[in-house]
Amino acid sequence: MQALVKVKSGQGFVELQEIEKPTPGENEVLIRVRVAGICGTDLHIYEGGFPSNPPVVLGHEFSGEIVEVGRKVTHFRRGDRVVAEPHKGGCGICRFCLNGEVSLCAEKKATGYKWDGCFMPFVTMPAFSLHRIPENVSFEQAALSEPLAVVVRAMLERSTVEPEDFVVVLGCWPIGLLAAAVARAEGARSVLITGTNLDEKMRLSTARQMQIDHVLNVQKEEVIERVNRLTGGLGADLVVEASGAEPAIWQAFDLVRRNGRICGLGLTGKDKVSLPWDTAIKKAAQLKFSLSSSWTSWERALSMLSNRKVVVDPLITQTLPLTAWKEAFEILRRMEAIKILLVP
Repeated sequence: MQALVKVKSGQGFVELQEIEKPTPGENEVLIRVRVAGICGTDLHIYEGGFPSNPPVVLGHEFSGEIVEVGRKVTHFRRGDRVVAEPHKGGCGICRFCLNGEVSLCAEKKATGYKWDGCFMPFVTMPAFSLHRIPENVSFEQAALSEPLAVVVRAMLERSTVEPEDFVVVLGCWPIGLLAAAVARAEGARSVLITGTNLDEKMRLSTARQMQIDHVLNVQKEEVIERVNRLTGGLGADLVVEASGAEPAIWQAFDLVRRNGRICGLGLTGKDKVSLPWDTAIKKAAQLKFSLSSSWTSWERALSMLSNRKVVVDPLITQTLPLTAWKEAFEILRRMEAIKILLVP
């Protein structure tokens, strides 16, 4: 079968290769991948800017159907529609694994860059990583449950969205758009999302399609002035930094109200960035960072898709065959799509 493989480290070195169809272990299932989403991480691996363990099959956002179960798997069966957390377990003995926080394990068997991922027709996954797709959720919608679970973990488990909050989301890539949608779903009275001129055509347009309350291009309008006007000078109750841009990180501390909350989601790609420390202290701001997802955030994400509290359809720009992966990557690099799904 054909798989999209990072064959060696460095810029490029990604190609379609013929590999053997995997066989599930006794605690695993074999999944027919129906659709797989391209994540920014996949682009970074392609460009050589994210560490991987080649040769390795890329991809970690997918949905599919179980076609075979290992002999010790009892709670899943053939025909079940599933999604899977992007790992095959951790070391099993560190405090994080023992506390159910496998995503924080230093030895986590992450799929798509350490272990083979989902950019191929069939993938094996351990039964403990699986979640059933609700009947009224399509394979395409379910393929976005991974980034949605990341947002749910950050905003509803690590940080909080309180009823009647004024929420600002800095950055309108898929994570930012989903953060804005989750804030609205959880009772925020108003949500403002920001972007730049580069985002105007696709991402900010999609934010408007998603009926985000306030969509702002920071190169055309001053965001602090708009937030102060909308909040009577108080500032935002919650600021979600989803861009990873250092100017936006600084801006988060100017935008948040006294005793407000900042949720750190955007990776900078740098070892260090500076922070307005004194401003944060003087405002008694609460700052929480989040990484990856949890079992509970996946269940909650799927529930939100099922009851239509979060509608992800506007984020799905195109669906292409796996053989068109290079075209899909280039479209995303040109910022002409939000989320492209591949069909292996």
